[in-house]
Amino acid sequence: MIDVVIYGDSIMKGATPEGENRYRSVMPRFLPRLAEKYGLAVTNKARFGSTIDRGYAQLQKDLNEQAAPYRCALVEYGGNDCDFDWAAIAEAPAAEHLPRTSMAAFQDTLEAMADGLQKKDVKPLLMTLPPIHAERYLSFICRGGLNRVNILKWLGEAQMIYRFQEMYSSAVLKVALRRGLPLVDVRSYFLDKHNYAALISEDGIHPSEEGYSLIHTAFDEYLRLQMA
Repeated sequence: MIDVVIYGDSIMKGATPEGENRYRSVMPRFLPRLAEKYGLAVTNKARFGSTIDRGYAQLQKDLNEQAAPYRCALVEYGGNDCDFDWAAIAEAPAAEHLPRTSMAAFQDTLEAMADGLQKKDVKPLLMTLPPIHAERYLSFICRGGLNRVNILKWLGEAQMIYRFQEMYSSAVLKVALRRGLPLVDVRSYFLDKHNYAALISEDGIHPSEEGYSLIHTAFDEYLRLQMA
């Protein structure tokens, strides 16, 4: 068995909406199948709402506590890091607003995580982010009564939300290329599909069950090539 640990956010937790303000995990439908097929012992430490700094803190704790750590670690962050305080934006659209994690800090922390893993002879595996649906996410943000007009005034257009998230996904790709790290390009699997909108859930930021099935396909194809 190959020991694998997952560090990530709600995407790798398999979260998808189920009713208003409720989520369920579909990961049990997919992760055990990959583990059994490729002989993996998987520990999933992904956390809902996690940013990369929280993931890095967990990683440091794990590496310090384990004398013989796992063989591989999947690192998946960015979706919460690129997000903003939308309530503050709705109140003051003319003010400056910063993402939860700056781009520079995000890239530096991702590289620090890779360094920490490699020093322990653990193989880092990165993944790009599945895309979001900007209009759905904007509606989700405003569902509680936030001022949509003010948010759009700050954004310029709804698609700017997509571009913010895309920049963080691109940063993951750049780090992987610069460091020669293995990468599963999940985003390309989504963007290649004509029914792209059907792959994103109603909240605009989490994949639908069909979307998670596509993530399963991306990892299945990556692992098949690696195990050949």
